[in-house]
Amino acid sequence: MEKTIVVTCPAPGSVRAAVEEGAADYAEILYLEDAPEGGRAAMLSSANALVSFFFNKEIKEEEYPLLENLEVLQSVSTGLDFLPFDKMPQKPVLLCNAGGWAPQIAEHTMALLLALSRRIIPLHNDLAKGVFNRDAFSPMSLRGKVLTVAGYGGIGRAAAELARAFGMKIRALNSTGKTNGDVDFMGTLKDLDTVLPDTDVLLLSLPLNKHTRGIIGEKELRLMKKNAILLNVARAPLVVEEALYNHMKENPDFQAGFDVWWKEPTWGGGDFALDFPFMELANIAGSPHNSNRCDQGMEKATLAAVSNLTAFFKGEKFGGLIRREDYMV
Repeated sequence: MEKTIVVTCPAPGSVRAAVEEGAADYAEILYLEDAPEGGRAAMLSSANALVSFFFNKEIKEEEYPLLENLEVLQSVSTGLDFLPFDKMPQKPVLLCNAGGWAPQIAEHTMALLLALSRRIIPLHNDLAKGVFNRDAFSPMSLRGKVLTVAGYGGIGRAAAELARAFGMKIRALNSTGKTNGDVDFMGTLKDLDTVLPDTDVLLLSLPLNKHTRGIIGEKELRLMKKNAILLNVARAPLVVEEALYNHMKENPDFQAGFDVWWKEPTWGGGDFALDFPFMELANIAGSPHNSNRCDQGMEKATLAAVSNLTAFFKGEKFGGLIRREDYMV
């Protein structure tokens, strides 16, 4: 029986082309923004699958009971920690867009790493002040250094492949401790304390859930090298904000590159704000949660999401399965 897929996120022509490429031969595709006045309820009630970016912003809570035929929610985004797990329908399978944004986020990760390892930002700021000091810092060569990837999924794996090209050694941690990737060590998060002392660069590309929130705190930071680099392109609350600030202030050779923040407007959560003055420090590099932004990024990510959804319905191998119990307290 043909399935009905309702796309709930805004879908300009280029995004619709990606949706059609991924599922037109298999399902009827409807776009919620095309629903006539008074027609949203009928469209949502017909849905066997939703393709959403921010489900809880695109579907009103009072509309949740309409989703009685919903079998699966496929997200175009990767992290789903923002979902109202306790309120939304419990029947549908939840799928994140595992790897759908990986190439551009991996490139952004390397941009942060290179900026930090070569101390580009403080040197640039010195030049802007008229200070030409070639000996201000001793840049870190990446060759031979150890990159530990905590969260060796699509993003972590793509970043590790780029880092390997710079001659870095790769230690990877995931939920199973297994991979067919090119790594020098494979473990689980239980191995984190063991690998931290020899880690030169720690990349956090983990989902944020009740098991990973605050996974990097004072204890973990003290286990790391004094001149290590911490990169976070996943979710800021993986790291305890106060512990990181205190550690960076006490250890100016320790650096951090963040694309994500504890308070940011990405999910409609208010203005960007920091509880501690990180931006006064010379050992930080930041970006405004835009690591996923690049030309054709949304189109490619949408195609990946819809192709994954089609594989799910066809009984083929699919990815991104989310367990509600990992998020609900």
